Amino acid sequence: MEEALSQKISLKDLIKVSLYTGTTAYGGPAMFAQIKKKFVTEKKWIDEKEFLDVISFAQILPGATGILVMACIGYKLRDVTGALVVSFFFILPTFLTITLLSYLYFNFRDLTFVKSLFTGLGAMVVALLTNAVVTLGKTIFPKFSFRYYKGFLIAALIFMFSFWLRINFVYLIIDAGILGFLSYYFTGEYDEVTESDNSFLHPFNKDLISNAAARLANYSIFIIANLIILFVLLFFPALRELFLSFMKIGTLAFGGGFNSIPLIQHETISIHHWLTMSEFRDGIALGQITPGPVLITSAFIGYKVYGFIGAVTATVAIFTPSLVLLFLLYNVHAKLTRLPVINVIMKGILAGFIGLLVSTTIHFGIESLFDWKTWLVFTLSLIALLKFKIDPLWIIIAAVIISVFLF
Repeated sequence: MEEALSQKISLKDLIKVSLYTGTTAYGGPAMFAQIKKKFVTEKKWIDEKEFLDVISFAQILPGATGILVMACIGYKLRDVTGALVVSFFFILPTFLTITLLSYLYFNFRDLTFVKSLFTGLGAMVVALLTNAVVTLGKTIFPKFSFRYYKGFLIAALIFMFSFWLRINFVYLIIDAGILGFLSYYFTGEYDEVTESDNSFLHPFNKDLISNAAARLANYSIFIIANLIILFVLLFFPALRELFLSFMKIGTLAFGGGFNSIPLIQHETISIHHWLTMSEFRDGIALGQITPGPVLITSAFIGYKVYGFIGAVTATVAIFTPSLVLLFLLYNVHAKLTRLPVINVIMKGILAGFIGLLVSTTIHFGIESLFDWKTWLVFTLSLIALLKFKIDPLWIIIAAVIISVFLF
């Protein structure tokens, strides 16, 4: 079924949806609601259970969760080629935007218009996050009833640990998984699996060699890309240092973009002295007014070091480790999640994710909603999202226009 579906979905269709999603995916975790809307609700290329499974897998890998979710969906639909195509076109709009803003910043150093836009967009982002809490919350907890009390308790605990104790994101995900196991496993609250689901090794058959050759062909784009990276590392010392530094960041970037900001600061300011502290703060601000992940700030830093080529190098480097791990672990993960013990752990992780999302939303609200103007933008955006179901793209455009005149 999945194979037949993937053949119906052309790369052209994947590119269109990925570009659109990458252009409108504002707000960190809020982008999941937009991804779900396009791939699950509108296109129906995957179902809700598959979408939740993808999110749970993306949470345990380093890197930007939004990119990983998109790459996983692309992998599910069109194997390695799909993952690479979806990732590339999802990140392209925000990469071009941040690169253009970097050019303007480093050449004119005038951030007045950026600050005014960020004020309005920051309020709008809080509305996107609130909408994400509602949308994903309904998926994980279909009804507000006692039946889901264990999930609510896990979400509440993770929220408290995140909001008040500021415990590292990685530890919170681990705690949510442990709570899921303790809450659901011993009471048998997991999806039943068939004998075939527990089979990790397939018996040898005469088509094994041809299947392996087909799989190798699917990896051809990935292999070529890595050869290009190797060439850069060998013959361009300046880019080599930049690439290796951001690859290290990407490998250690557990917990998403915001948790990685101290790591980026340490690597780029304390070790390499590529930026001043004020430039770094401005780069984070620019990254927040663009769609896509916070880790796209890597393009801003790369641009400062080596121009447009540096922006490309830093961006590729920071997202490469997570994609490599995805290719290595995805097929194993798809089988593991059918096992009861993994099933209940993932239930805990997904419940915990709602708690983290609520915590993130409140933190954004405290920082972004500080006067009647920002509250006005937030309220209008939230009404447009929840009541009238207006596409986020139009809300973003409206927020930009309002910000120009209001702030």
